[in-house]
Amino acid sequence: MGILDVVVAVGSVALLLRALVRRGPTPGPLLLALVFGGLGLWRGLGPGPGWLLGPAVGLLGVTVLDFVVAARLSARMPRTDPAEVKEQLLADCRRADGRQQLTLAVAPGGAVMMDGVWPDAVRRDAVMVTGGCPVCLVEEVTAELAGPEASALAGYRRDRAAGTNRLVVLRRRGDGWEAALEPVRASSRPHRPAGCAVHG
Repeated sequence: MGILDVVVAVGSVALLLRALVRRGPTPGPLLLALVFGGLGLWRGLGPGPGWLLGPAVGLLGVTVLDFVVAARLSARMPRTDPAEVKEQLLADCRRADGRQQLTLAVAPGGAVMMDGVWPDAVRRDAVMVTGGCPVCLVEEVTAELAGPEASALAGYRRDRAAGTNRLVVLRRRGDGWEAALEPVRASSRPHRPAGCAVHG
């Protein structure tokens, strides 16, 4: 077994474990999975050890499954104007019986995740905004609720500029709202909106 076989085996297993833990395809790991899976098939079926087929097939299978699931979810996701989403979120957050907590994030594919906690319910929502920037939407809602000087807003912008995505968690505190940042549980690669003068 040569050095190439060792590299292919270690890379395939590492990418397979990553795919199982952090669901959802992202361009960098997706390309690596295809390269290592292809190399594993080539070496396993040809000049390398046959056991490389197992990790290669597993890696390619999980990668294809993740891609198909993500494509189906994206196709079913509602498309909405960002101004309308912002108006609905703010109205709901300002009602006495409305949201008590709102978690906002922009997924690497551009979907806006809007997890909510009400006095008697918990709900997870996601939309694709049309004709606007999803990152601007998250920042505008955060600024409206927690204030434009909120340290979490500055931290969100700083982390995005450095290449790390974050969740913005807004919690009702008396008559106002406070914001905090939490790590993203899936891909932490930030979405780069096309056509946005601020975030593009």
